[in-house]
Amino acid sequence: MTIEKQFWKLIFYWVKYLNYQIVYRAKEDTEIWLSNKQKQKLVIFKTEVGSSQEIRFDKSRILEHQDEINNYTGFKTREVEFNYLTEKIFTYESLNEIHPIRMKFNVIRNMKELTNIFPNRLFKYIYSKNDDKTSLYYKRRVLSSNPLEKYMLKFAPVTYGLITINIIVWLFMFLVLNAFSDTRLIDLGGLVHFNVVHGEWYRLVTSMFLHFNFEHILMNMLSLFIFGKLVEAIVGHWKMLGIYLISGIFGNLVSLAIDNSSISVGASGAIFGLIGSLFAMMYISKQYDRKSLFQLIGVLLILTFVSLFITNVNIYAHIGGFIGGILITLTGYYFNIERRKFWITLGIFILITIILIIRILTIKEDNIYDKLIKDEMNQGNYNKAAKLVEHTMNKGYEDDETYYLSGLIKATNDSKAEGISTWERGLKYFPNSSVLNYELAIANRSLGDKKSALKHVNVAYKNNPQNKRYKYLKEELTKENESKDK
Repeated sequence: MTIEKQFWKLIFYWVKYLNYQIVYRAKEDTEIWLSNKQKQKLVIFKTEVGSSQEIRFDKSRILEHQDEINNYTGFKTREVEFNYLTEKIFTYESLNEIHPIRMKFNVIRNMKELTNIFPNRLFKYIYSKNDDKTSLYYKRRVLSSNPLEKYMLKFAPVTYGLITINIIVWLFMFLVLNAFSDTRLIDLGGLVHFNVVHGEWYRLVTSMFLHFNFEHILMNMLSLFIFGKLVEAIVGHWKMLGIYLISGIFGNLVSLAIDNSSISVGASGAIFGLIGSLFAMMYISKQYDRKSLFQLIGVLLILTFVSLFITNVNIYAHIGGFIGGILITLTGYYFNIERRKFWITLGIFILITIILIIRILTIKEDNIYDKLIKDEMNQGNYNKAAKLVEHTMNKGYEDDETYYLSGLIKATNDSKAEGISTWERGLKYFPNSSVLNYELAIANRSLGDKKSALKHVNVAYKNNPQNKRYKYLKEELTKENESKDK
């Protein structure tokens, strides 16, 4: 066993996978202290130990200076674990303690004794894998002074989990469904104003796990890997997940409040929330150097620039997510630090959210399904348009415009009589529809039934007097009926 390499490799793995950080380095790095605030635990790695007397001295040093150690680490230490890596042979007696604090001492002379200190089998498996990295590699990684590099070193299971979920969903869409059409994205949970105001609020979350194409998911997952790891390393696993989801939802609310006609999918709103969170943390901590700041801003600018070349980018969700990330991070920070500022930031966050929801519910809705039907018709795909009409009606989202478009499709694919029949059927459900009454007025006029035509156009004009077509047709039919009566 190579003492130096295993010494730095152990420290590297404790920092990366077990969420420890270095709080003390002895001269010539023969003793390294690692702390875990959540576990309130110190793990001390030490070399050049040659006797049990030295171990007893370490024990006394901890017991006699508990207050100083607590002040140094920033938390009340409840457990201390010493790991001595040595090749020297000496008589060793158990010095483990459970009171006043739990203390454990491990003397490690070979790989078998080394693996006994691992917390679980998975960690043992990961550590035991052969690698060709040197002790200098591990030492440089754990002792890096760049905060971004230190945070990127940490193991980030929530970030990896989010990336995995997004990739699985995308592969399912690509390999199983083999379709990324607008209709399919809506059916799978894409963000659409029309559907949300009809009660499908779950789309605020589901849309964050859908993507348009390979370039879209590749860009988002690379960004999530970087910013997710940074935020997760700083605030912890569950807090990072909360920031991600809340800022993503907030970004989607901003998008819905401004855009009522587009289909929005993707994780970018939540990712920009993570970026906003990082800027908020920099503001809070005041502990960042110019290099780190420029690195973060540089990545943000590159991400924004590249996103301009990706189709269907939702800039409103990006801005909203960024703002949401800042607000939720400040709110969480002030909760434990200064309650007055906490209530202020929380109040601002809630007030903006309420305003956005009111705006979403009061803005005129645009039936996205009618838009999709029109798009297919404009491209001459009347059979696809007919299937979309059927799909819309099966979901119960049809309106008078849907029946109007359906009638045009019927008239084109089948016969004019089928088209008229469709409009008349629609009129039973929407008797005051201007567009259906107008079309039936034209149809009845062409069939010579000018009285029915006048009746329909009067309804159309009454409900929409600003429409010049309705006005002119009403005037023409009025004159024609008056001439006929004479």
